Amino acid sequence: MSLVRKIGRGDRKMTMTKTIWLAVLIVAGMAGAHGVDDGDDVIVGTMGERLEAWVRGAEAAGFRGAVLAARDGEVVLALGVGGLDERGKKPMTSATLFEIASVTKPFTAVAIMQLVEAGAVDLDASIAEYLRGVPKDCHAITVRHLLQHTSGIPGSNSHGSGSKLASVLPTFLAGGPKHEPGTHHEYWNQGYALVSEVIAEASGETYVDRCRAAIFEPAGMESSCFTGEKAPRGAVVATGMSKRGPARTALEHPYGSYGFQYRGMGGLVTNVWDLWRWDRALADGTLLGAEAQKEMFTSGPAKYALGWRIDETKGGQLVQFHTGGVRGFVSDVRRHPESDACLFVLCADDGFGVARFASVLEAVLLGEGAPDVAPPQKLDEDLADALEGVFEDDRGATLTVTRAEAVTRASILWYANGPTSNATLTMDDTGEVVFFEWTAAHVLEVERKGRGKVRNLSLLGRTFRR
Repeated sequence: MSLVRKIGRGDRKMTMTKTIWLAVLIVAGMAGAHGVDDGDDVIVGTMGERLEAWVRGAEAAGFRGAVLAARDGEVVLALGVGGLDERGKKPMTSATLFEIASVTKPFTAVAIMQLVEAGAVDLDASIAEYLRGVPKDCHAITVRHLLQHTSGIPGSNSHGSGSKLASVLPTFLAGGPKHEPGTHHEYWNQGYALVSEVIAEASGETYVDRCRAAIFEPAGMESSCFTGEKAPRGAVVATGMSKRGPARTALEHPYGSYGFQYRGMGGLVTNVWDLWRWDRALADGTLLGAEAQKEMFTSGPAKYALGWRIDETKGGQLVQFHTGGVRGFVSDVRRHPESDACLFVLCADDGFGVARFASVLEAVLLGEGAPDVAPPQKLDEDLADALEGVFEDDRGATLTVTRAEAVTRASILWYANGPTSNATLTMDDTGEVVFFEWTAAHVLEVERKGRGKVRNLSLLGRTFRR
């Protein structure tokens, strides 16, 4: 059975099906704010099924998260995989909330551009016109420079916390610009903290309240909030696993509070459905007019526009995107205006290579040279146990197999202090073990006596012995 449902604003219809197209009229009284809970899987047609295979396969490579993909203005996939937290007893869904880290920056950019449209902010005015206490050697820095990371302030000026601007300005702006503002791109997170205060000063609202009133509400983003806030009613929140510290939920502060150490540059908590509603509100002009969007999406130094990275896909299509990473969470958000397409990948494990995975999904979605390799499959548990250990070949290269929860990883150090190849060990359709690297997959021949430990591994013509 499938459901045609309305989501967000207007009459955008999504078909949910595993194998076929069917239409069931929405009836009065169905649960959920939009007729059906956002957590339902959406797999539409052949494209949806191809994407689904990759997302489900990615779980074997360590992906715990949610994906939404759309083309020609229609969602073809919305799906969550993996466990909700470290216990893994409850599954992720497409309604699960994640912290999106630096993907907050495009939202900050939309908020400031709305004020530019209203005549309340001049992008090319000195930040001293909006922020009290800016030292004279920083008066040449404009709002645009902060948004484009061209202020000249080094990225190392990242210390200072709290909710008082006067307490962080001396450290944020210490030493003044090292390059003439506008001439040098250097990613500086704290510039977006200052932009958040420009938004507050120009609007008369806090940054958080302004985002809620000017972006979340008109876009219909009912599940979105910020770290430190309570989860919206009925929301399910992901717990992010990390190599950089203890696990944390998406609503826990990664830096103690939502002060200037994180405000404006990160901290937005949302799900893939609310990101879709945001995308639609941009596409139809609800949030910003055409001229303001053109300004926002115009590429600057290092292909960075105002809160967005701008580039071309392998097939030459324009892509507007941003990535994010913070303890426990990584994210990748891409918009393809020429195909009215978008892709949102949210992950609750900061050790997962989300950008490579997103690039594979993007290629499938746009029909641009998707990899020849098949989606991975989970390795047999018994075999995974037998593989764990260190192997060496006769040239001194070492192949190390480790297990982290349900994922088996392999790393090859080709020679002392030399390059390393990192991959996930998965299985293919024939049951062969595969050294899987997203865009390439190599069969790993296994020599094992009975059900004991694996003795030898052969890869790319080389034999590694335990």
